Amino acid sequence: MAEIRGDYIGTTWDDFLIQPGAPIDDEKFTPEEVDISTDLAGVELQIPFLTAAMRSVTGKDLALAAGKLGMMGVAPRGLTIEREADIVRYVKGNAVKKGDIESESDPTTVRDTDTLAVAIAKARRRGHSNIPVVTRKADFVGMFQYIPSKHDNMDVSIPIKRVMQYYRARGKRKPMDVCTTDMTDNQIKKYLKEKYSNSKDNIRFVPVIDEVGRLDRLVFLQTTDDYKVGAAIDTHKGWEKRAEALIDAGADIIFIDTSDAHKPFSREVIEKHAKIIKRYNEMGKDYPPICGGNVVTPEAFDYLVEAGAKAVKSGMGPGSTCTTNQVLGVGAPPFDSLVEMAWRRDDYYLRKGIYISLIADGGLKGTDNINVALVFADAIMGANLFGCFFESEGEWIDKNGNVLAKDKMNEDSIVKTRIYGEASQEAMETTGDMKRYTTPLSKDSRTTLQGISGLLIYRGRFKPGVEGYTRTLQEAAYHVGAPDLKTYRSKAVLTRLSERSKETARPHSLDIIGD
Repeated sequence: MAEIRGDYIGTTWDDFLIQPGAPIDDEKFTPEEVDISTDLAGVELQIPFLTAAMRSVTGKDLALAAGKLGMMGVAPRGLTIEREADIVRYVKGNAVKKGDIESESDPTTVRDTDTLAVAIAKARRRGHSNIPVVTRKADFVGMFQYIPSKHDNMDVSIPIKRVMQYYRARGKRKPMDVCTTDMTDNQIKKYLKEKYSNSKDNIRFVPVIDEVGRLDRLVFLQTTDDYKVGAAIDTHKGWEKRAEALIDAGADIIFIDTSDAHKPFSREVIEKHAKIIKRYNEMGKDYPPICGGNVVTPEAFDYLVEAGAKAVKSGMGPGSTCTTNQVLGVGAPPFDSLVEMAWRRDDYYLRKGIYISLIADGGLKGTDNINVALVFADAIMGANLFGCFFESEGEWIDKNGNVLAKDKMNEDSIVKTRIYGEASQEAMETTGDMKRYTTPLSKDSRTTLQGISGLLIYRGRFKPGVEGYTRTLQEAAYHVGAPDLKTYRSKAVLTRLSERSKETARPHSLDIIGD
């Protein structure tokens, strides 16, 4: 278990810094090699992130983008049953199975006359680590493989030719392996499987060139399990119908989505879900585990786990669009509650031999917050962390405050995205479904409205944005001296910051004019 230096009562993510530790016992080990995969109730994720089950955040596009990266989008229960199930089916229907290949016929490329700076900028903007290098006539000459820990510390003005891998033999360099357009997909798949299994670098892509040497496409081998997608349910009458529709659609985890799950109706849902699982078992069908939440005390953690929850989601009030703390005066500081439940999770594992996954939900504003939360959590869930990207369900806003039509707009015109909380006026006007909350549904009731809408700075495409989040997590673990998240959670030491320390932990004493 991680160590905390200082008091944690009443604290949030910004109240701590992670202390660097002893280095990893391998001088050649780099941050990119840190394994950040996680296990959520038996569901393996390559990235420990979940997108919030909010109608203004997670839809088909974001859920699919999340699945492709190895994380999990969670479909909102505020939609109709059919629309929510459609999100799950869309992700599963577009998934590339492990061992299959997919092609990118119009990949991001750089010219052989470009500099390293151009290549890095394209890699960051589009989220592509492997970029073909071509001539002005589109002749394929090699590949640039972006490694942040290496290339970010180099002189970016140098020609790309000095850092790329050459297609043809050059001096002592070996020629690069390629496939050709006259090969079948099965032949390319067989080639990639052999290359991946025999390569120390786990190379899972190959350029395909035509008969005159021009780049035709990039082909990738899918090396992880099927894309993952979660789905939320409420605890009100009729939830069984929604749950069964989502299970039939292929949801990997069912999430109870209620603001305070330390109540009999949540326990009843979990217990009845066990009966649904039993029925599916008898039919020989796969079934998803259930995640209980949200709760903020160790007693509530026990309450859900004893009912049969395989994962628990923490948080009540700290979300950027949530006003529960303000309206009701009820909730808990997010770090405080996470730590208390994490200790209970670890104690439960020691006593029972059963590990219950813990998800931190709400109040995470940036990469430093993510890295602090994952010292204790098995995964994090975010709204503004992911609602700021092109693929989210938020509205796109231009510099004049106009809402842009998603079917006819220039992506470069977007400056902000607009999202709303699931207990906001906007949520009520969207579908009228606010069953996440226990107070009576009424447009005139201010206690019913426990959310707001707001604007986020637009951050571009999902893939490069998330890869930025993952790189900083890997670097944090690397500084701790941890090669994976499990070790990170056991070795990390957190230091409580004084108010003065918080000031110096951020840029200060100057007028900031750029990144």
